[in-house]
Amino acid sequence: MASLTVSSCSTRAVASVPRPAGVARQPLTAALQQQMAARRSVQRTQRMCHAAAAPEEAAPPAELEEAQKPNLMSPAWQQVVDWQKENKTIKAVVKAANKSGLQLQVGRLNGFLPYKLINPTRVPRRQADGSLAPVPAQGYAELIGESLEVKITQVIVPEKRLIVSEKAVLLEQLAGQVEAGDIVEGVVGGIMDWGAFIECTTVNGQPCPRAEAVLPMREISYAWVASVQEVLSPGEAVRVAVVYVQSEPAPKVVVSLKRLEDDPLKETLDKVLPLNECLRRTRASVALDKVLPLNEGGETLSLDAVPASVPSGMEEILESLSAQPGVKSVTLGRTVEEKRTVSQDLELWITKEVVEHGYNLAVRAGRVVQEVRVATDMSAEEMRATLQRVLRAIN
Repeated sequence: MASLTVSSCSTRAVASVPRPAGVARQPLTAALQQQMAARRSVQRTQRMCHAAAAPEEAAPPAELEEAQKPNLMSPAWQQVVDWQKENKTIKAVVKAANKSGLQLQVGRLNGFLPYKLINPTRVPRRQADGSLAPVPAQGYAELIGESLEVKITQVIVPEKRLIVSEKAVLLEQLAGQVEAGDIVEGVVGGIMDWGAFIECTTVNGQPCPRAEAVLPMREISYAWVASVQEVLSPGEAVRVAVVYVQSEPAPKVVVSLKRLEDDPLKETLDKVLPLNECLRRTRASVALDKVLPLNEGGETLSLDAVPASVPSGMEEILESLSAQPGVKSVTLGRTVEEKRTVSQDLELWITKEVVEHGYNLAVRAGRVVQEVRVATDMSAEEMRATLQRVLRAIN
């Protein structure tokens, strides 16, 4: 008869399985299974006893957890992190060169300067066709030993990565020299989905740091630009205007290619609508009762009979204008079609043309521009407020 003795909450257990006389020996596997089952039962009992007797352990304090973390921030790394936060310009000596960039001594650490972030005057960046010049197999070893002014652009302590840039120093210098309206000449650098970088060479005809200004896609042309590559190519010489300058926290210079072109929305009416067009166009007047005899020929025109050549939505503008207090009459003038589509939105603005006892307006929709003459005694401020009410009414 088998017996199993286990002392309560004891670490000792005795299991005996005697074999009665005349009973054949059990197979070895069955005996092992019985012993293993008895052992597992004893172990479970021991764990339960220990858990009940052991006092609850207190959680380690936060200070202890912090002390147990590995300290990766050595004084040398802390120094370069501080330099990056301060946007400090530092001097670093070139120690080695390879096909990708230069290795520099930055403080007590080794930093890396990729060739794409180096001053373009130091290395031949582009060939005659505008393509990037190939880097020698050994890199630009002639720069070893030179001292460069750089800024720290990336620090990743766990990976021991320290990236510096010489172009960041040039951009800071350029941002301190230019202002909105300056004319910059340069070449197209990198082309991106959102626009392009312009490597500046001169500002208002004077040499400048070879920094990279930003040319957004919206500033390339007044016409629709589906892809930057359709308009610009790397290495192409360009002339642009500065539209925005930021010195802090990160220097930035934004330039525009289209600002040196005539802005269609700011062109005078005589340029958009040649005066001889009026000889081939029918003029119509719409008074407050929406029907008036014309000055020429005595013809009349209702709001439902606006010429098809005028921009879509003109009916709403005429009706809203004629209903405004202080407006004596509204007259349709010249109509032309431009060579390029500037916007599909319906646009309304006051022209610079001087008109006695009123104002000349221009309405644009797509490529069609329509002249609208408003007879009124309102001041310029009152007329602008009236047009704002009209635009709010039709939108």
